[in-house]
Amino acid sequence: MSSTVPQSEYQHSPAVVWTIVASQFTPPFMFSGVAVALPTLGADLHAGAVSLGLMETLFLGGGLAFLLPIGRLADVTDKRTLYKYGLFAFGISSLILSTLSWMPLMLLLRFCQGLTSAIFATTGPAILADIVPPARRGRVFGVSLGMVYAGLSLGPIVAGEIIPVFGWRGVFLCGAILLLCGFALTHRLLPSAWRKPERSSVHIPSASWMATAVLLFVASSATMRTLWLGTVFFCLGSAAVVRFVRLQSQLATPFLDLQALRVHHVLRDALTTQLLLYLNAFASIFLLSLFTQVTLGCTPRQSGQVLATGTVLMAAIAPLAGRLADKIRPTTLSSSGCALVFVSACMATRFNETTDITYVITMLAVQGLGYALFSSPNMTTIMGSVPPESLSMASALGAKARSIGMVTGMLITGLLFSLNYGQETVTAHPERLVDTVLPVYWVLVGTSALAFGFSCWTIHQNRSMQR
Repeated sequence: MSSTVPQSEYQHSPAVVWTIVASQFTPPFMFSGVAVALPTLGADLHAGAVSLGLMETLFLGGGLAFLLPIGRLADVTDKRTLYKYGLFAFGISSLILSTLSWMPLMLLLRFCQGLTSAIFATTGPAILADIVPPARRGRVFGVSLGMVYAGLSLGPIVAGEIIPVFGWRGVFLCGAILLLCGFALTHRLLPSAWRKPERSSVHIPSASWMATAVLLFVASSATMRTLWLGTVFFCLGSAAVVRFVRLQSQLATPFLDLQALRVHHVLRDALTTQLLLYLNAFASIFLLSLFTQVTLGCTPRQSGQVLATGTVLMAAIAPLAGRLADKIRPTTLSSSGCALVFVSACMATRFNETTDITYVITMLAVQGLGYALFSSPNMTTIMGSVPPESLSMASALGAKARSIGMVTGMLITGLLFSLNYGQETVTAHPERLVDTVLPVYWVLVGTSALAFGFSCWTIHQNRSMQR
């Protein structure tokens, strides 16, 4: 059971709401900023293309592995305490990363940072849903997502300014300062009361199998150049997923209630569309950071400004989309967003060594508008489809679908980088980069088309049921 705060708290303590909203800024700031820093980091530490991809894939994988266990833990303890100390752990790990030069330890810390990002993803929307009246949730979710997109927008811009002066380490240091300031603010303004969970409230074997599966899939994508080894890791990862699913069917309170998803078509459809569309999200940031700097010859500052194009649009339009979701059918807005993301993926398949930077900016603008129209309406649909006691788990499922999509997109990217580069650096063979980027985008064209088709089918099904 979730400990909820009376809705009147929203009226008496709006600072609590806006504190949570503001703290959503830093984690995406760290992701997009690090993406811009990767070429410089790779050159400084002589890290290969696969290692650079793992810096982002492990971050996303850590979040994916622990989203549902943390969602369950938040429901039986105190989501507010978890939220605050997740900020603290993320800040400290960023501070440590700014001092390191050994890639294996850096990759381990990035996986741990992914775990802390799972805390924000599950507890943030659930806390907001606790304290914001239903009639205003779409607006608040829109503003919250706008803050996420603001972090994605300013991350590349700020990183582009920091790197020429302080190097890639300055990006991690800047993120650490912001995160620790966010912890201090939330610790002061956000009341919390930790409750000790019962021993059986979080099923540890299920969490272990999911984490194992994620790490095995990451290992598979990184080693696929040695075909037999990559295949072994993939098969072992698939076996771990099967074991996880079988465990869920045996539990009274599973992390993933597959039977409930079969019956609850509104939640299932929104989650499926989200999973498919988000394959495009962070893979595109990673690919375009390398493409603009290595292939098109942009500086980190120029690359950061280009990458910010789409996320600035997201930050500006997501709150408006959230308000519209309170007034009109959210599925109509989210379907329009799917269509625009599909168009942007089609545009990216025309990239080459002579692509004009204006074309890249236009592609990112279309993509940003698509995600802005999709994200907050779809989140409104997810959170509005469950009873109050299941808000944390619904939030976790939404984040899980998003993370599965993002991790899968990065795994596909990592697989192609492994095949084309191995442990060679990207800058040593820049001519191979376009041949790596284009196949990824063709895959994303297919998945975005599926997301759009599925969202249209969902609208049709909903209308048929209403008749």
